[in-house]
Amino acid sequence: MSNNFKIYFSGSIYGGRQKLETYKKLVKELQKYGEVLDAEVADDNVLIDEKGKSDNEIFENLEKKLNEADIVFAELTVTSLGVGYEIGYADKLNKKIIGIYDSTVTPKITTMLRGNKRLKIIPYKDINEILINLGEIIKEEK
Repeated sequence: MSNNFKIYFSGSIYGGRQKLETYKKLVKELQKYGEVLDAEVADDNVLIDEKGKSDNEIFENLEKKLNEADIVFAELTVTSLGVGYEIGYADKLNKKIIGIYDSTVTPKITTMLRGNKRLKIIPYKDINEILINLGEIIKEEK
């Protein structure tokens, strides 16, 4: 896959950072398949970095990245209004969307995502299940 392939990574920031280490692994692996537009989600300092920006500035930046993205890849384990909004926004743009979640932590995610046949939702018990198959997962959605 070429470097002009753009991947929007979505994960919880304000909803909780319990999966931060997973986000770091995912972003590192996703970078092998294209440009990760929202890699700062996996940054320890994302909340500190956001302090110097207005809410509107952050929103417009994320909206721009979502518009540019070829695919949205979301880690859904930690419930997050922002992640849900990003998925809904991307769905209305007809973006390809892959959502993954740790079924040992969150046995079932919302019906709004599970019931949407335009989304590819993948439960996992160990993040390595996803990392090992990431190339195939992304290729299926291209």
